[in-house]
Amino acid sequence: MLTPLCFALALLAAQGSQATQTQTTGAAQSPARDTAAEKKGTAIITGRVVNADGSKPLRRAQVSLSSTALSEPRSVSTTTAGAFEFKELPAGRYTVTASRSGFLRLQYGQRRPGEPGRPIQVADGQTIDRVEFALPRMSVITGHVTDEVGDPLAGVSIFLMQVKYFRGKRRLVPTSGAASTDDTGQFRLIGLQPGDYYVMGTTRETWTVEGDDTQRTGFAPTYYPGTPVPAEAQRVKLGVGQELAGIDLSLVPGRVATISGTVISQNGLPMTGESVSVTQEFAGPGNMSSYGFGGGTIKADGSFTIRNIAPGEYKLSVRLAGDKDRRTEMAEAVVTVTGADIDGVSLVAGSGGFLSGKVITDDGTPLTSTPRMRVSTRSVDSSAGSGRYDQENGRVRDDMTFEVSEVFGRQQISIGPLPSGWAVKSIDHEGHDYADLPVEIGNSQRMDGLTIVLTKTLPGVRGTLLDEKGQPAQGLVILFPADPALWVEGSRLIRTIRPTHAGAFQLAMLPEGEYLVAARDFIEEGSWNDPEVLKELVETATKVTLRQGQGAAAVSLTLRK
Repeated sequence: MLTPLCFALALLAAQGSQATQTQTTGAAQSPARDTAAEKKGTAIITGRVVNADGSKPLRRAQVSLSSTALSEPRSVSTTTAGAFEFKELPAGRYTVTASRSGFLRLQYGQRRPGEPGRPIQVADGQTIDRVEFALPRMSVITGHVTDEVGDPLAGVSIFLMQVKYFRGKRRLVPTSGAASTDDTGQFRLIGLQPGDYYVMGTTRETWTVEGDDTQRTGFAPTYYPGTPVPAEAQRVKLGVGQELAGIDLSLVPGRVATISGTVISQNGLPMTGESVSVTQEFAGPGNMSSYGFGGGTIKADGSFTIRNIAPGEYKLSVRLAGDKDRRTEMAEAVVTVTGADIDGVSLVAGSGGFLSGKVITDDGTPLTSTPRMRVSTRSVDSSAGSGRYDQENGRVRDDMTFEVSEVFGRQQISIGPLPSGWAVKSIDHEGHDYADLPVEIGNSQRMDGLTIVLTKTLPGVRGTLLDEKGQPAQGLVILFPADPALWVEGSRLIRTIRPTHAGAFQLAMLPEGEYLVAARDFIEEGSWNDPEVLKELVETATKVTLRQGQGAAAVSLTLRK
């Protein structure tokens, strides 16, 4: 007998395999492509959304369709019979997603949580029908939070955590699930996917110690079942549609601390009158929560004092706004409070670095900037400053020049949104290409003369994934650079794709270079950012060399058991 999880996913896979294709014209199927403008097409995709066991159609489910063949995603709602239809589609490769409140969001062809779906290849005039979804119910975790003597605690922030590769190592990071305890200490985490989780509670409440009102106590961030040490946290396994109760935790008290130190500007003067702020961040891939605390004012001698900080990790920051005669200055530092006071913190403000340059095309084609096109930087170091974010900083002007100010530490440079069909070929500075490697910007350093080169002719990879019997396989294709120095988290050089039902796949607009292409039945989403995961793929990977102007290189892969 199938478990609910196996049953739901087996039904999904079975129904996915039943999708039929009706060719109403003689047009051949076309590969995924980058289009300058969406053309009205003649293809159709139809299907149905039902509950996990197929007994009930789900009306008002949202079905979305995305493709490079579309200028923007499309979406429709299902009828009372759970049916949906997309008409007038141009030829292309489509990702179809279904969602409804209270149910798991699934992509077509998805076999398990954390796996991308399978794209649907559509030719001109073709009808793809029976694209069916069996949506399982979302899962729930409930519990209650108490203090060390068993009294309920209200207003505690509850985070659902998972182990993922983030900021250079595998660590516990928050996922999308979060809640707060009510007046009885109860919490309810809803809308969850099945998987392995850890539950963490944190609160900013502090109080005086009984018998000594000069001392204060707070709670450390505490992991289920009741430990402040992440390595000692107990894993919670959650099934599909499961309501898991009794995940209770008792917060661990700890002495609050005083943080003190000095702040000086980049010219060595005290930043008198400015404020040092304190924030606590819980960050992960695509997800971050931040809580602010009362800070401390900088005195005439540059000193500051911040009191009553509960155990945990915090970011101290100070920012001196600039004007027409002075650039903005800022400084940040990360401190970990374990109960003892922290003194001697030294913050030296700086105005960050400065980037400037121009955007050109490799073939001389003139481009017109848009108000949204900007050159931006992304920190690859969690301790680096956050810089300034506004619409003008980094905006590409009408003459295709740009300036980016307040750039701190190791940063990855990017530009977007780009006109349809264009991609970055290189980001050159004095013979060094920073398109796929971070640049180090020192305080007040200028990096002028950057040239961002755009192109429409980057090569790609196309191929097939078959099983050992020569039949189309349902695994995952992973492409990554042959040079481990380019295994950078979030890199555009690392790509994944699920093949179509015919076993075909295509990856477009890849910078030229040496790549490895591997196939696995399943790899958890995002784990390919971990160099250790990529290292395990090297031995069985196929090497491919991409050169500009050669088109798409052909690769044949076999998925072995």
